[in-house]
Amino acid sequence: MIDSEQGRNDRSPRDAEASRRSQASAEARQGLILAMIDNNSRQLRLDSARAGADIEQAGALRDLVRDPNDRDAAVRLEDVKRRIAILEEEHGRLVTEREWLNRSLMEFTEEAGGALS
Repeated sequence: MIDSEQGRNDRSPRDAEASRRSQASAEARQGLILAMIDNNSRQLRLDSARAGADIEQAGALRDLVRDPNDRDAAVRLEDVKRRIAILEEEHGRLVTEREWLNRSLMEFTEEAGGALS
């Protein structure tokens, strides 16, 4: 019986290199998947923040309809509009990042499919 250490020592240099490449590829793919999970988590937090800002905006608009001279409501509305603009920018960055991650993962999948052929 050959123990696992002996089996690793018996591999050809070509097999060992292929194994190292395969391991590096698996680790890189796992990194992409973890980055996708992080991206999705940030998107959920952003969606929650945006929903809260939308509610605040509706409240400020309601207050301004009731009293067009309500300075506090006008200030709140401007503040929430600035926050919404920042959230929209962040959303664009998250979408761009997610698209890159998806393309990268598809490339890994295609490469793995080609390697198996």
